[in-house]
Amino acid sequence: MTDRDTRGLLPLLTAAMAIGPLLTYGLSATSALVIDSLDITVAQFGMLATLTFLTAAALALAFSHVGDHFSTRGLLVTVFVGAAMSYVLAALSTNYLWLLGAMALSGAAQALSNPVTNRVISERAPQPKRAQWIGVKQSGVQVAQLVAGAGCPVLALAWGWRGALWIGAVVAGASALVAWRRSPSSHSPHSPQASKQVATSVNALRTTGSRARSMPRAVWVLAAYALFSGTGVQATNVYLPLFALEGMGLTLTAAGLTAAIAGAIGVTSRIFWGRALSGKIDTFVLLLILASGSTLGALALLMAQLVGWLPLLWLGVTLHGATALAANVLLMAGVLRVVGTTAVGRASSLIAVGMYLGFAGGPALTGFLFDVTAGFAAGWMVAAMMYAACALLCIWGVRTTPADMEPAMPVEADRLTR
Repeated sequence: MTDRDTRGLLPLLTAAMAIGPLLTYGLSATSALVIDSLDITVAQFGMLATLTFLTAAALALAFSHVGDHFSTRGLLVTVFVGAAMSYVLAALSTNYLWLLGAMALSGAAQALSNPVTNRVISERAPQPKRAQWIGVKQSGVQVAQLVAGAGCPVLALAWGWRGALWIGAVVAGASALVAWRRSPSSHSPHSPQASKQVATSVNALRTTGSRARSMPRAVWVLAAYALFSGTGVQATNVYLPLFALEGMGLTLTAAGLTAAIAGAIGVTSRIFWGRALSGKIDTFVLLLILASGSTLGALALLMAQLVGWLPLLWLGVTLHGATALAANVLLMAGVLRVVGTTAVGRASSLIAVGMYLGFAGGPALTGFLFDVTAGFAAGWMVAAMMYAACALLCIWGVRTTPADMEPAMPVEADRLTR
C-alpha cells in the first residue's frame, strides 16, 4: 500500500466519524437555548441523545453485515447523506417530536460509521500504522465536540440554534460529494481477489477450533467496557455545558468551551493512545489506565458541584478529555487484535452496541437525576461508578483473556501481507 493509494483517505474517515455526533454535540453546546425554545425539561433534553444512541445500538448489528459486504464508497456516502438529512430535519423542527425524529436519523448514520471506517482501515491502511489510523479517525468524534463547543454557541447567539444546524447540513452535504469522488471502491465480495482473501481467512480460522464459531471472550469484555464507559462518557458530554452554565455560573459561550476543551484534548489523547496500542502493551492494561483517569475526572466534577470551586471543573474537563474520550480508540483497535478481517465488521458492531447502549443510558439517567435532585451531583456520582466498573473489567480482562488475543493475529497478518 503506497502513500498515493491512501492519500486523503484518513481525513475522509475522520470526517465520517465526526459528522454524525456533531448534531448531538451542537445541541448540547446550546442546550439552554434548545430547552427554552421548545419548553422542555432537562430530562426530555437528555432523551434526545438517548434516542440517538438507542437507534444506533438497534441498527449496529444489522449494519455489521452491511459493513462487511457492500461497497465502502456507497456506505461512506450514505453516512454523510444520512447526517445531512438529520441536520435539515432538526433545523426545520418546530416541536420536540420532530427533533426526536432528527436524532433517530442521526443515530442511524452513526451506527454505520464505525463498521465501514474500520473495514476501510482493515483493507487499505499499512499494517504498522493501522492502530494509529484507528486513533486518528476515532478522534473525529472529538473534533466534532471541539467544533460544536467552540462554534455553535457563537453561531446560535447570532442566528439561533437552528441556524447553526443549517451550517452543519451544508458541511455534511459537501462531505458526501467528496466521499463519492475520493473514497475507495472496495472489491466486490464475489470478485476473485475478495474470494481469495475470504478463503485465506477461513482456512486460518479453522485452526482456532471453537473460536471460529464464536467471538473471542476478549470481544465480550471489550463490549462490556464499552457499555459502562459509554454511560459515563455521554452523561458527561451531554450535560457538561449545561452544568457549567447553571451549576457553575459561566456564560453560554464560556460554558460551550468546556465541551470544546474536552474535545480538543480528546483529539490529542485519541491519537496518543492509538499510538500506544501500536506497541506490545496489553489492551486491558491501557484501558485500566483510562478507566482510572476517567474515575478521577468524574469525581472532580462531583467535587466542583459540591464545593463550587471552578478549578475543579476544569480539572474534570481535562481528565475527561484525556482519558474517558480516548477509550473508544483502544476498544476499536483492540478488536483488530482479536478477530480476523472477515469478522471486523461484526466484532466492531458488537462493541458499538455496548457503547451505544451506554451512550443512551447515560443522558437519560443523568437527566432524570437532575430533575429529581435539582443538581448534577448524583449524575457525576453515577459516572464515577461506571468508570470504576470499567477498571474492574480491565483487571479481570488481564487475568482471563490474553489467550484469546493470539489466534486471530496471524489471520490478520497473513491477509495484510498479500
